[in-house]
Amino acid sequence: MGAVRNGLQLGGSLLVTYAIAFGIRPLLTHYLSPEAFGRFNWADSFSAIFFIATNLGLEMYIRKEVSRRPEHASDFFGASMLVRLVLTGVLMGALALVMNYRDDPPEMRALVYVFGAAQLLVMCNASMAALLHAKGKVAGLSISNVVTKLVWGGGLFAVGVMGLPLPWLAVPVVASEAIKLAVGWHLARQHMGLVFRVDFPATWRVFKAGLPYFLTAAALATNGRLDIMILGMLGNHEEVGWYSAAWSISNVTFALNPVMGWVLLPLMSRAAARSEEEVSAIARRALEGTLAVTVPMMMLIVMGAPLWIGLLGKDYSLAVNLLRLQSPLFVLAFVTMTCGAWLTMTNREWWVTGTSIFGSLLLNPLLNLMLVPRMHAAYGDGGGAAGTAISLLLMEVVITIIMLGRMGRSAVDRRLLVRVAKTAVVCVAIVALDRTVLLSLEDWPRLGVEATLYVFGVLALGAVKPGEVLSVVKLARRRGNPEPEPAVIAVAPTP
Repeated sequence: MGAVRNGLQLGGSLLVTYAIAFGIRPLLTHYLSPEAFGRFNWADSFSAIFFIATNLGLEMYIRKEVSRRPEHASDFFGASMLVRLVLTGVLMGALALVMNYRDDPPEMRALVYVFGAAQLLVMCNASMAALLHAKGKVAGLSISNVVTKLVWGGGLFAVGVMGLPLPWLAVPVVASEAIKLAVGWHLARQHMGLVFRVDFPATWRVFKAGLPYFLTAAALATNGRLDIMILGMLGNHEEVGWYSAAWSISNVTFALNPVMGWVLLPLMSRAAARSEEEVSAIARRALEGTLAVTVPMMMLIVMGAPLWIGLLGKDYSLAVNLLRLQSPLFVLAFVTMTCGAWLTMTNREWWVTGTSIFGSLLLNPLLNLMLVPRMHAAYGDGGGAAGTAISLLLMEVVITIIMLGRMGRSAVDRRLLVRVAKTAVVCVAIVALDRTVLLSLEDWPRLGVEATLYVFGVLALGAVKPGEVLSVVKLARRRGNPEPEPAVIAVAPTP
């Protein structure tokens, strides 16, 4: 019940923050040309690749271990912050050396350095948020997410209105993350008695235990970052601008991603202490629920791609097909995240690490190096970006197959397979109608009709059960009252 309630609270705040981000993106793309927008996103990705080292594997470790013993957080938090500060100094020096070697204008160098400062704050906030998720105290964090997103959006809007140079676009990121860190520290002290204590031996033991989580996080963090860096080097910044424009829309599907980590992992951690079968049951229902949410979002993005890209301005028209190529990626990503959570909670975390390293650090870069220059040469403008999108999609398909195969029978049951099949039937029918009967309709009415038909189809075929949705709401409203419900672990949030 606590997991459901926390999921709804965090999900509500994420919907607001994504709405703010979705509203700011068109303002940003109207203010920036595709090339300038590409430079902005390339600098963000380039600095983020360097600062992956400051992750230290703490987030997954916290969600697995601190969920069971909250007092353990003070053993390593203080020393880990000091280690991150030292790493930041080293990484800033490395960034300066690389940027001096590259032939970039001064404003690009300044933008990379400001983003570097932002990356440190992002990593610290991720750890702080993980502590609150592990404790199950997320109400204050939900409010903080909304407020700091408003600071970020308002700052970007002000920079655009005043016409400030490109490096100023990273300043709102630093400001919002700094506010979030201060709020998170206050909430962690209030709810779990977190203290700043420096204990290097205890922290070293945590780092050793978190090594597989660090390697996994480092590999996963390169997705969408390393691709952009390679595209900017083998293609050009204009291609990065088109690719990033499509990405800024398609990753709306990732609105559930934090909820997965914030809610599902602590829930599975506590279930793992009881039995592996209970963890498997949660994983199957989580797969069912996330597919029920992400598939219609994917369909909405694919069918309405010209409309969504049109919001960004006429200079970004080449991003339409890139958006369509990117959209299935996030459905697959949710499947692999759920599989990874199951493997981690059943003490198979090194399997997740190996698979992530193979996909993100070997297969994906290799595909990019093969496809980006060839497709750029063959198709010209937009070809290199299409190669990047296809590379990431192929990598995710391979990883999904590997992860589901490792879970075996624990991954699926008859109920899940039947609902996936029914959802697929509805999707195929909608695409067929879009290409035939509905061709004469204007874009917005056609999209509205297709959305209505999708909802009607999944309800009529039973791919989504209204009763299960109502039971989720009922669990959340009870707020821990003692009378039990029949199947509290078998329900995942569905639309």
